[in-house]
Amino acid sequence: MAGRRRPALVRTAIATVVLGLAWAGSAGGQARAGPTAPRPPDWTGLARGLVTEANLLRRDPAGYARYLEVMLSRFDGPLLQRPGRPLLRTEEGESAVREAIAALRRTRPMPPLRWSPGLARAAGDHVQDQGPVGGLEHRGSDGSRPARRMSRYGDWRGGVAENIAFGVNSAREVIVQLLVDDGVPARGHRAALLDPGWGYAGAACGAHRDYAQMCVMDFAAQYAER
Repeated sequence: MAGRRRPALVRTAIATVVLGLAWAGSAGGQARAGPTAPRPPDWTGLARGLVTEANLLRRDPAGYARYLEVMLSRFDGPLLQRPGRPLLRTEEGESAVREAIAALRRTRPMPPLRWSPGLARAAGDHVQDQGPVGGLEHRGSDGSRPARRMSRYGDWRGGVAENIAFGVNSAREVIVQLLVDDGVPARGHRAALLDPGWGYAGAACGAHRDYAQMCVMDFAAQYAER
């Protein structure tokens, strides 16, 4: 379901997924090879970094807009240049970035999200389920929805949400990707990140068959670990 929802009124899961997969694909050009072989991904560190980065955003939304502002001069139509990395073909170009900047400047600071081991485990279940088969869905192969997976490890109240992002990116780049929400008209990812009602979050990242990296962020208004 897309759009911003106040958790106190939500009784079912809000689920949004990055559908603008061009963020994860190449539109030409090659990244320069490093002098040594790349290290194995630190999936746990990346997942923790997502919630840390989300809290930086929530603490100072207007200030966080500066990370998006640097992108504006790097657009050539729909193509986004990134130093040392392949060009990315976006759907909306800089207009989606400008819209996100404006939204951040209108948003008041929010309390930080508390890290939830249970929500992180629920997110990890979905990464392990969808990543190896190249899945792009919130519904698990066992038919589970986000709320059901979160209920495996704790009791949630007031509402839950799930964001999924694909493509090899740092924690900050994933959060920026979700904020811009290129190609997603309802901007559901942005709404989830900027909703002041969420009190808890957990995340997990891992390998994805088609897009190399998959990250899942699960949010809850209230969550009691089991």
